[in-house]
Amino acid sequence: MRIARCRMEFFDIGAVVYILRKCVWWVPDFTVDRYRDTLRRMDARIRAEGRFVAQSTRHLFDLRRY
Repeated sequence: MRIARCRMEFFDIGAVVYILRKCVWWVPDFTVDRYRDTLRRMDARIRAEGRFVAQSTRHLFDLRRY
């Protein structure tokens, strides 16, 4: 088994929306309308701090059937 720790940096809210629409398993019920208030707060944070940093951990298993 291997573990990877991934760091993602987003510099605009459009990139956040794009990735959430492509990776539907991260937020299964994601729509812009449903998360509008959260996205606005995140946009304000990105504008104030210059970026939004997200972290994730991935596990890779090497499985074999004998």
